Amino acid sequence: MSERRSDGVVVGYDGSAQSGRAVRWAAEEARLRGVPLTVCHAWGTYASAGPMAIPITDLRVAAERVLAEGVEHARQDTGDVRALLGNGASAPILLEAAANAELLVVGSHGHGGFAGLLLGSTAAGLAAHTPCPLVVVRSGARRGGAAGPVVAGVDGSASSLEALALAFTEADLRRTELVVRLAWPGSADAEGLPLVDAEGLRELAEERLARFVAPLREQNPKIAVRTEVVRGSAREVLLHAAEEAALLVVGSRGAGGFRGLLLGSVGQALLHHAACPVAIAPHRD
Repeated sequence: MSERRSDGVVVGYDGSAQSGRAVRWAAEEARLRGVPLTVCHAWGTYASAGPMAIPITDLRVAAERVLAEGVEHARQDTGDVRALLGNGASAPILLEAAANAELLVVGSHGHGGFAGLLLGSTAAGLAAHTPCPLVVVRSGARRGGAAGPVVAGVDGSASSLEALALAFTEADLRRTELVVRLAWPGSADAEGLPLVDAEGLRELAEERLARFVAPLREQNPKIAVRTEVVRGSAREVLLHAAEEAALLVVGSRGAGGFRGLLLGSVGQALLHHAACPVAIAPHRD
């Protein structure tokens, strides 16, 4: 199970429909965990300069209204809701707010203080530096507690072990099945060369996956766990799993089938196309 942090769940809100979905998901998650929820909004003074200057006091009042709206959304799903208004760039404010949090939640798109939060370099930076797991809620993604299993994408790396531990915690919170998936190239290796003993290597992969999961499985005997070695690329294997999942959990770094997961096309595909929220477990050196 994950370590209990003191500040509960932190979520970024900027007034957009996308961030509203993130707030509702985070509120349900905080309720499941029995911890407080902090709704965070970032605003800046950059708009106060120039011939069409807007007084700083007006900007702050507008930001306070946005934050109050986010808090109101959250209170539809959980009772202990706190508000945090930060001045400056969104990513550093969120990272500071989440310093002692159990979870940091954001939408995949937004406007205002969180514009493009998970597009391009900011996504990789947030995933690389977050002190706690990061959850990305896409448009149309199901909220916490929805029917469906928790799915963990693993490859045997230290980062995927962190993801697996988080996945066990989330499956326990939701009282649902945990599905642990490993991508398998099939009859050829990563270079497209035929495998000498494809079936034997697949059986070896299944055996190693079972050993990888075994310690946490033994610690959490009440959680139903299913391990799967699935033929295909990491991208297609995880996106397919997300179609029926309540939550997809991956590590911020990987090896083999999940190498560079959040720095290349696979990570971008999950953040932009997964049909459920995506949780990214931070790598702890």
